[in-house]
Amino acid sequence: MSFEIGPLPPVGSGAPARRPVPTPRTDFSAVLAGATGPSPAPETDGAQLSIPAVPPTEVLDEIGAAADRAHQLWTENRELHFSKDAASGRMVIEVRDRAGNTIRTIPPSHALAVLAGASL
Repeated sequence: MSFEIGPLPPVGSGAPARRPVPTPRTDFSAVLAGATGPSPAPETDGAQLSIPAVPPTEVLDEIGAAADRAHQLWTENRELHFSKDAASGRMVIEVRDRAGNTIRTIPPSHALAVLAGASL
């Protein structure tokens, strides 16, 4: 498995991209219930998961900040290359130049810090 963060277009004019948040429906509880009366008990055990249609604003902000940082690394002729070592099963993160030459290998925790804005 391999995952590279290479050249990305800038997200915007310095601000992280945000999607519009949909307005909640006023009849949400009726739609959720599916009927006006109580529903019959389920025949099997199970869990109902609620996945929002739009990621939370904080998540979108973090994605935008990581994209901005990846673009900044690209302008510095650097990119992060993520792969999984077949023998150990561990993640290997390499700092590479844009030609693909490995400059050094960094631990996963430092790669997250770099995407959050720390220096290489």
